[in-house]
Amino acid sequence: MAVGLGFNQMSAKAGVKKYGDKAVDAIVQECKQLDEKKAFKPRLMKDLTRTEKQRALRSITLVKMKRCGRIKGRTVADGRKQRDYVTKDESTSPTVSIEGLMLTIAIDAKEKRAVATADVEGAYLHADMDEVVIMLFEGEMVDYMVQANPERYAPYVHTTKDGKKLLYVELLKALYGCIKSALLWYNLFTSTLLEMGFTINPYDRCVANKVINGKQCTICWYVDDLKISHLSRYVVANIITNIEAKYGKMTVTHGKAHTYVGMDITFIGNGKVTILMKDYLLEGIEDFPEDCTASVNTPAG
Repeated sequence: MAVGLGFNQMSAKAGVKKYGDKAVDAIVQECKQLDEKKAFKPRLMKDLTRTEKQRALRSITLVKMKRCGRIKGRTVADGRKQRDYVTKDESTSPTVSIEGLMLTIAIDAKEKRAVATADVEGAYLHADMDEVVIMLFEGEMVDYMVQANPERYAPYVHTTKDGKKLLYVELLKALYGCIKSALLWYNLFTSTLLEMGFTINPYDRCVANKVINGKQCTICWYVDDLKISHLSRYVVANIITNIEAKYGKMTVTHGKAHTYVGMDITFIGNGKVTILMKDYLLEGIEDFPEDCTASVNTPAG
């Protein structure tokens, strides 16, 4: 899971050891943000059933130094236990296909559309959990949670006979790492687009279209990363405003150049567009934890 979230991330313990108080502040800030978004409901250990305690997901908090030098904490759930009782049919979420994305980019270039890319901050946390999911904080993470909101969490801290602190919470929002979170977010966002009058493409469930002012507006999305296009920039801006009204302010890029799902997309005019991934690959090589610069004779070498 840590590798999937980024090569240069580390555990909270390792982050605090390396970055000291800056890491602690980042972790507490992450806990505060989750608390403010009402992601958790604290639960007393004695009120949980045996099954709930057995199925409780461990919390994982990671620390990362961003390129700007800022230390950031991120708390996720270790959802591996859920694989034992949640089927793939209940948890699989679609993402925009390569073919669908490339075709929409080609149409954007050919029709000289205005294009914007945006990402929904904390997308999963907008979606409500549809079942009871318990998560467990342990050790120092309990202290960080209490520091984030003492009145709310301190009364629920349980200390074991050997002095270990435990804090059980019920997840109210679709926290990253839970096996159904992506699908819950997909269903929520899709319902929003349908309410806005969009129609989901039957061949790609992460592409939606709507005719506005006689011209087609297209939205495609990869989890929380959106690409929106229409002949009129004002229409694109209005769509963004409507989405922000429901999900909060987004980071938005307008114009000819975009970085989207690891690709550098540049609309160069005359119906042409360039798509490169050089910077993404270089960043991956730089962040890779092992030396991979040696030359070999074959891929197997």
